[in-house]
Amino acid sequence: MSYDTEEQQIEKLKEWWSENGTPLVIGAVLGLAGFAGWKFWDEKQSTYQAAASDMYIKVTETLKTDTKDGLTERAQAVKDQYPDSSYAVLSALHLAKLAIDKEELDEAINELNWIIKEHADNELANIAKIRLARIYIQQDKANDALKLLDANNESGYYELAHLVKGDALLALGKKDEALTAYKIAKTDEEVVSRHPSLQFKIDQLSQPSTEAVMVSIAATTTPTDSDSSENPSSAEETTDSDSNNESASEQQTANSQAQAGELQ
Repeated sequence: MSYDTEEQQIEKLKEWWSENGTPLVIGAVLGLAGFAGWKFWDEKQSTYQAAASDMYIKVTETLKTDTKDGLTERAQAVKDQYPDSSYAVLSALHLAKLAIDKEELDEAINELNWIIKEHADNELANIAKIRLARIYIQQDKANDALKLLDANNESGYYELAHLVKGDALLALGKKDEALTAYKIAKTDEEVVSRHPSLQFKIDQLSQPSTEAVMVSIAATTTPTDSDSSENPSSAEETTDSDSNNESASEQQTANSQAQAGELQ
């Protein structure tokens, strides 16, 4: 058995280094640079979200007042200064509600469309779609409303979206499809409890179809119904169904991001 001399081992090491040393050094440098870049980006995002959270607190404080003076300005400030944050989405939802309360539907539509376009991957975009769909139904644009009600079955708004989808289909005279949509909505106990008219709609549509049935069901979706989900002027639109759902989502989003900022 032969053994390499010390000089031979050194020579082999030099040869190996000449062949592999440069790529290793470059890889190490790129790895360190990538890690440093990621850490910088992560810290920057944390700072960004924390600042957005601080500003949004002023919005929530204003919401607790009776007059809500300054709400528009404060919500707009969050949206303008931190447009990429979830707090901007929440602020845009408030701005849309204010616009609907004032019957400025075009402005409300602009706010909701901004959320849908700029924050398509945000769970809150589903709320914007549902609210916009309700406005479209009131504007006799049921076909446009249907295009927005595409929440998948993993979404927390799947059943609520089908409730509004049923209203849109009913407005188009598609009673069988509306009934199917309503039955999907009924699988969520929260939707059922907050929209008592849902069962009435299902019962009416399950009967032999008559024009009177259509008129009767239409009456259940007027602004006076506890499920006034389609009334854009009642904004936030609705019965408390998606209001409560959205409030919970809003609080969860705000809390989780605020906590994320603190942990960083």
